[in-house]
Amino acid sequence: MKKLLLFSAFIFCLGDCFAQKIIERKNKLINNVTERFETTIETNKQVKNGIYHAFYNKKTVLASGKYVNDKKVGIWHYFDRDGTLMQNYNYDNNKLLYEAPESSPSPLSYNIDYYIKDNDVATQPVRPGGRYFGYIPYLKAFTLPPGMNDEDLNRYLITYDLLISPLGRLADITVHISRKGTGVDQMVYNINTDLFSDDDKTFIPATFNKNPVASQIHLLCALDLTGDIDILYLIPKKQMQTKRASS
Repeated sequence: MKKLLLFSAFIFCLGDCFAQKIIERKNKLINNVTERFETTIETNKQVKNGIYHAFYNKKTVLASGKYVNDKKVGIWHYFDRDGTLMQNYNYDNNKLLYEAPESSPSPLSYNIDYYIKDNDVATQPVRPGGRYFGYIPYLKAFTLPPGMNDEDLNRYLITYDLLISPLGRLADITVHISRKGTGVDQMVYNINTDLFSDDDKTFIPATFNKNPVASQIHLLCALDLTGDIDILYLIPKKQMQTKRASS
């Protein structure tokens, strides 16, 4: 009887081990960004379970962390396109551990509806996921409007205006399309925020004198000749100064 019980336990463990077999999946998020994640064979192939990485141009790590049943857990690390650490975020307690200083110039700018005097203290909204990877879900939602299917696509600038509530929720997205150098909108439309997951609509809200307030984030993007969108890369002032000095 004892041998039978041991044999049954072995069969059960063997079956459980096979059921928990880890397999790796790969998806393209936007033109230059791919993700690789682990899942298990008993779940839907897109349910993330295990180690996750996202890459820029297939080699530079943009995001690194772990999923359990499609939920981010533990500490995640987020990087810029050049591999610079941008953010560390703990999803177990929803706490920002590190946020890199913003480069100047930056494709992101921020507004709150308060006049800031010398003694006031204001903080900008923060997107878990960093100032590049965290905004990819909104880039994925971009669709090329009719009438823009021409060879001049790389001459357009795309500006996302994201409205963030005092509770840190994405309330609205407005897309402005203009020609480079004109500053004049040629097309304006809204993206339905219901397209995004709860995680994709989560922000750390802006504050004014330690009180959460509504804010706007302005994200500058550009199109390439194929109609693919990406956040506009602006050369930081330090790199520009180094380049001028060497030349």
